[in-house]
Formats: sequence, C-alpha cells, structure tokens
Amino acid sequence: MKFLLWLLSTPQIAFSLLAEFISTKSFSSDLQRCVDISRQYGESVPSYFVEALIIAEDHRSTKHPGIDPIAIFRAIWVRFYRGEIQGASTIEQQFVRVVTNRYEKTIARKIREQILALMIVRRINKREIASAYLSIAFYGSSSIGKSGLVAKFGEDLSIVPFEHALRMVAQLKYPQPLIPSSAWHDKLESRCMLLLSRVALNDKKTSYASEVAEDVRKG
Repeated sequence: MKFLLWLLSTPQIAFSLLAEFISTKSFSSDLQRCVDISRQYGESVPSYFVEALIIAEDHRSTKHPGIDPIAIFRAIWVRFYRGEIQGASTIEQQFVRVVTNRYEKTIARKIREQILALMIVRRINKREIASAYLSIAFYGSSSIGKSGLVAKFGEDLSIVPFEHALRMVAQLKYPQPLIPSSAWHDKLESRCMLLLSRVALNDKKTSYASEVAEDVRKG
C-alpha cells in the first residue's frame, strides 16, 4: 500500500521539488510559517490525541507522503458520479489550510495545499505536524487549539480518556456552535459512534494479528 501511494503521488512530489526552486515570496512565507508552527507545537499534546486524529481524519497517514491519492481519486469519483462533495485532505493538508487561512474553493488552492503538505513532510515528522495541528485547530465556539483543550480538560491532558480525546477530534468535522442544537448533538454523536467502531475494528485486527504471530512463533 505504501509503495502504491507514493507511486501515485509521483507527479505531485516532482512538482513540489520543482517548486522548491521557483516558489514565490508568498509561497515561501507560508511554508516557513508551517515549519515554524510545527516546531513550536510539535510536542504539545499527548500522543493518543494524535492517534485519535489519525483514526478520524487520515487513517492512511503512516503510508502516504503528505497527500493521499486514493482519497483524492475517491473524492473525484464521488463528485463526478454522485454530485457530492467528499473530503480528501490529509492531516498535513488540513494543517496547511489552518496556518495559511486559505479556504477558497478552487483547484489552485487545493494544488497549492498539496504541494505545501509534501514540502512540510520532508522537513518535519508527521506526528509533530499532527500535534501542531491539534494545537491550533478550531473545535468550535470559544474552543481553539491547545488552549481550548486545556479549558475543556484542564492543564494535564495526559489524563484525558481516549474516548474524550476522540470526541474533541470529531468536533473538527462538526465544530461546536455558539448555541449547540439537538441536530448538532446528533451529528456529533453519530460521528463519535463511527470513530469508536473504527477503533474497535482496529483493535480486533491487531488482536488477531498478534494471535497469528504467536501461533507462528510457537511453530
């Protein structure tokens, strides 16, 4: 899978390498801001918050180079055949979007976002980027970044239950409005149940793989 994702990403990777030499002042400035924030907040939140983020937003995070061509192709197919808009952004792309504050719905912005994501991954560890993203992300009304997490859970984020961390990550998709409605609560609850089912499935797969490995070891 990892080889396939990198192979399919070859055109964007090549273009990102070229952009290293011909980038504009604005482009270089955005890249530097992303790198600086990654280094500043790269160890700001506990690792299980990062795990929750990967489960919710980018389950192939450990395999792709900063963009996920499978997700991109899927989103294009869904848009073309169903007329629906489906997200395909990786954690790195979402991080770029927040840092640069660029949300215009254009192909140019998406390509720029992809190129910057590839560049950042060549400079910063992915888990540090994810931690930095969680440290500046918008979770809802009066809840932004690490300060929002601290306001919600207290200074020691390491004692927060994983389920609560997963619920906060779910709010990246459904930010809490100023006056939460029953419809918002229902959407968030549905999202949380979906994410918990993914966790259960991953745990089951891990348990099965461990059993198989143990059987092979015993011979």
